[in-house]
Amino acid sequence: MKLSEFKKLEESIKEQDFSKSFKNINKVMFFLSIFGHISSIFLAYFLVSEILKGAIVDNPILVAISSIILLSGLELLKREIFDKFSLQQIKYKSVFKSDVLPLMIVSIVIVSISFYASIKGAQEFSSKSKEIDTKVETNVKVYEDSLRLLEKNDVILLKTKLESLDKKIDEKDREQTELQNQTELNRQSKTRIKDLKNQIKDLNIEKSSVKSEIDTIQKRTERKILGYKKQEESKGLEKKDENADNSFFFVMISTLIELVILFGVYFNEYYKYRSYTDFKAKMEKDPNFQLYYNYNSILDVVYNQDTKINDKLPSGKSIQDLCKMNGIILLQKDIANMFKLFSSLGIIRSSGSSKYFAKGKETAQEILKNHFNID
Repeated sequence: MKLSEFKKLEESIKEQDFSKSFKNINKVMFFLSIFGHISSIFLAYFLVSEILKGAIVDNPILVAISSIILLSGLELLKREIFDKFSLQQIKYKSVFKSDVLPLMIVSIVIVSISFYASIKGAQEFSSKSKEIDTKVETNVKVYEDSLRLLEKNDVILLKTKLESLDKKIDEKDREQTELQNQTELNRQSKTRIKDLKNQIKDLNIEKSSVKSEIDTIQKRTERKILGYKKQEESKGLEKKDENADNSFFFVMISTLIELVILFGVYFNEYYKYRSYTDFKAKMEKDPNFQLYYNYNSILDVVYNQDTKINDKLPSGKSIQDLCKMNGIILLQKDIANMFKLFSSLGIIRSSGSSKYFAKGKETAQEILKNHFNID
């Protein structure tokens, strides 16, 4: 292993402060929360757009724009309110403080509205019940129409046969009537009448058979349609059961999205607050950092917007007074030490009893950071 690799491993293994350790996690959570807002808007859109369609008729573009604006505003408000609540709760470590409780109540209301819209939108987006019912009805209608067409063709043929039988019965009935109306019936006429009666009887039997066949065809068609309808409805119920699982899955995703948003916002505030308090504690405990902080504060005092290189520094007394006005209490020896340090670092230069700026403010601050080894 090379020494450079060892140093990298050492930096990754040895204990780091909270800010460095959780910096990447905070970034990931922040971007996940933003993605969560977008996902929440997407899911809630399917609910809100349906509601707005009832008020805005025949204008899908206006419905879409209005839905997105309303949901975006809700998400921004939710993030802002919950962000403020998170900061106050972290700061006071309680939800019952006067500065925290109202924010918590408002946060709960807004988050609940957003959560409900997302879940119902997810259900609306994933639910295919209407499509499944429509498909079942369409399939049954197509099947029924095809069977009705076959039935119609078969029945037409049988009805044509019935008409032919009725015609034959009528002819034989007329012939029988004519024979019976004769004054005297001979043996041949009587035999013919008897034959006609038998033929009419046979034709009526055949006619009943044809009617029975028509009835059988119609009943068979109804049975097939009913059976196919039950089969399709059974398939539809299976698909609805599968779709119910999908809906539950989308509801879980919607819930997870809301939790990611809230956790991302809360963790971001916790990260900032913890980084601030850790840094402040380090600043208060570390003498080296205290020196850097004091000298950097002096740089902020002595430099102004118009300061240029080679401009003359104020006198030590003037610097002391300026610092005092800015809440920085310095002794005369502190001013003397400051002049020595700034001179040795090349931030200022001396000429006789006067001192002049040798570096610009940003360069001077960078030199000071490097001297005290401040990250």
